Amino acid sequence: MTIALIYPPTCDPTAPYLSIPTLAAWLRAHGKTVLPIDANVEAYDRLLQGQIMEETAKKIRISLKKLDKKPSLNHADQMHYTRLWEVAKDLSWVPSAMNDAVAVLRDRTGKRFFNSTDYERAVQTVQAGLNMIGAAYHPLSLDFTSFRTPFSLLTPKQIKADAAPEKNPFHACFESIGDRLTLETPMLIGISMAFPGQVQPGFSLAYYLKARFPQVHITVGGPAMTQILVRQTPENQTRILGPFDSAVLYEGEEALLELTNTLASGETPDRIIIGKTDTRLDRLPPPDFDGLPLHLYFSPELVLPYDPSRGCYWGKCAFCHYGLCGSGTARYRERKIPNMVSHLRDMASRHQCRNFYFSQDAFLPATARKLSLALREENLGIHWSSDMRPEKELTEDCCQDMKDGGALSIALGIESASPRVLKLIHKGITVDTLRTVVKNLAKAGISVEAMCFNAFPTETRVEAETTLQFIRDLKKDIALFICGRFGLWHGSHVALHPEQYQIRKIWQLIGDELGTALFYESSGSTRSPEDQDRIDDAIDALSSRWWLHDYPWAGSLSTAHTLLWYAHEGRDIFKRQAGIQRRISLPKGKSGLKSRYDMKKLMLQAGANEAEIWNRLIHEQKSVSQKQYETLAARIKSV
Repeated sequence: MTIALIYPPTCDPTAPYLSIPTLAAWLRAHGKTVLPIDANVEAYDRLLQGQIMEETAKKIRISLKKLDKKPSLNHADQMHYTRLWEVAKDLSWVPSAMNDAVAVLRDRTGKRFFNSTDYERAVQTVQAGLNMIGAAYHPLSLDFTSFRTPFSLLTPKQIKADAAPEKNPFHACFESIGDRLTLETPMLIGISMAFPGQVQPGFSLAYYLKARFPQVHITVGGPAMTQILVRQTPENQTRILGPFDSAVLYEGEEALLELTNTLASGETPDRIIIGKTDTRLDRLPPPDFDGLPLHLYFSPELVLPYDPSRGCYWGKCAFCHYGLCGSGTARYRERKIPNMVSHLRDMASRHQCRNFYFSQDAFLPATARKLSLALREENLGIHWSSDMRPEKELTEDCCQDMKDGGALSIALGIESASPRVLKLIHKGITVDTLRTVVKNLAKAGISVEAMCFNAFPTETRVEAETTLQFIRDLKKDIALFICGRFGLWHGSHVALHPEQYQIRKIWQLIGDELGTALFYESSGSTRSPEDQDRIDDAIDALSSRWWLHDYPWAGSLSTAHTLLWYAHEGRDIFKRQAGIQRRISLPKGKSGLKSRYDMKKLMLQAGANEAEIWNRLIHEQKSVSQKQYETLAARIKSV
């Protein structure tokens, strides 16, 4: 009996993710037959083709002409029209350029992939293609982190409506998967959702498969679904499941094995299955990538993920909640050093892979050093990267040992360079230690990626600027940085104890039945909108000194492409190539379409009206539904 494990769109297509190989290894170790499917990379492999982009462009042109012929445009029409017009300039060149762009990303020789001009042009082509697809399926927002419409994920009813084929650009890929499963006759289909961007596509896939295979048990798991379901009442959990027969919360290895045995015995399993939060890693085999389409990933060579540990050994940061746990972070556990070395040796040999990303919440410096010494002794010749806390234990000697053992880059949780903010978020690290660790890693030749954020409750403009100055001062030592904006998450210490952070009110929108977003108001504002604008401008100015990209491209933190560029071009590559985006000349496409409207004026006005609608829904009504939206939109004058 076959168990199909599927990783749905939408997320990074440049490297395999860990969940399916980990589950596959565990089930195979217990005698189960597993069919792994990375629907994410398969879907993008199909979508990002010249022929498909031609069909997409044709669809956009038809929609534009239909809207242009209407005697007037209401607000919904205006939003649709301006969205299509934004991509109209790309219709004439993206379809003919897409195949070459993908070829650059998969260039096995590396000559074009590591040519910054060719790479940048390929990235911009793919991004333009994704924008076209989103516009063709308006009001869809699509990239490698998100798949959302304005009302998706609010209610189970809306999720089902958004699963309709005409709203889903991945539907043809899902049909292909269905054809494959027809040949395999699986007993169980498991869909793993690691990221929020996978939730709607994952449900769409499940609705399609349940209609096609009504007798097959379909289960769902992963961090994204765990964090949605763990906050719900039992009644809501069952209602939200929709096409799924069951859901596995938390870590799923043992729970999934038990589910297969339950089904094999003819018994009916529970709909909500509680997995573990303390799985012993020394009992788990290494991830098994056999059966995955490793040739399809959008990279010139493999970067494989591996998990030496799970959870966070610190577990106190106030802003943090992610992973397979109810609140905060999961308990820290490690594999044994000899097992780590054996696993890495076998994966490197089996898949001819020399680059690994240690996918974990935080890597204990002492363990990282021991592993590095063992890898140096084995002389495996591999590179590895990971995320770490900037601990004082990262001394010059420790960093040098890590480098000698293959450490390529380390993403450090800097967060802030304000002593008060560091204390407030319970970071447990001083600014002096932050600075010393950055310098120690850089001195050893390890690429340092600084992860920071601003707008934490009570943070002042001066404190935010202190963090940016910290990055400026250490520019020669920092290979890449990010300075995002604080977001409030269920399960974080801030959300559970808002009074400690001068937050007077937290709310979830009425109508948001899945609870995918939290909003809050501070009791005392510490910065004005003008202050935030100044901070954002300063971040933009600082960013111009690096060659930065959004996830998952080279120049984003802890991604496969970034690791490959470090390995091939050195840790300063993203400073040496600063400003390359501005030097790229893309084709000057002409849509051949004319508009009866002043498009610049229409786009500004429609955007402002849309922002005002959502501001009223979120901050005044604190409630959202399609009906409420349409009521406000109807008050806007047609053009």
